[in-house]
Amino acid sequence: MPSNRLNSDQIAGSSSGELASSERLNVPEASPGLPEERLNTYIREHLNDMFEGLLFLSEREFDEAILGVAERIGMSPIVAYDTAKIIDILCERDGMEGDEAAEFFEFNIAGAYVGDRTPIFIAQIHSIL
Repeated sequence: MPSNRLNSDQIAGSSSGELASSERLNVPEASPGLPEERLNTYIREHLNDMFEGLLFLSEREFDEAILGVAERIGMSPIVAYDTAKIIDILCERDGMEGDEAAEFFEFNIAGAYVGDRTPIFIAQIHSIL
C-alpha cells in the first residue's frame, strides 16, 4: 500500500511554492494502467486500495465531488467532499433550485452520521466568499 504521508519537503513547499495535487497527496494523478479520464469512474476503488474502510455517499454521482481523503492524528481517514459540488449535482440531477438543494444537503446528507468514518463536507473558500 503506498504511503499517504507528506515528507518534510512537501510540507515546507517546493521551490516554485506550489505542489501538484499528486505531490501533496503523494499519489499519482492516475494509477498506472488506469487512464486519467476513467479515474473518476473508479475513484472509490482507487481510494479503497489506498485507505481501508472508507465510507462514501451511496449515490455514485457524488463521486465527482470528492476532494480527497482527510486525516487527523489518532483518527481513521475519511472521504472529503466539496459541498458546493454536491449542491450543484442535486440541482442538475433532481432539478432543485439552489436553496432547496442546500436545504436537502444539510438535512439529508451532511446531517447523516454513520459513525467515525462519516465523510466530511468542505465549503471551499472560493464558494463562500
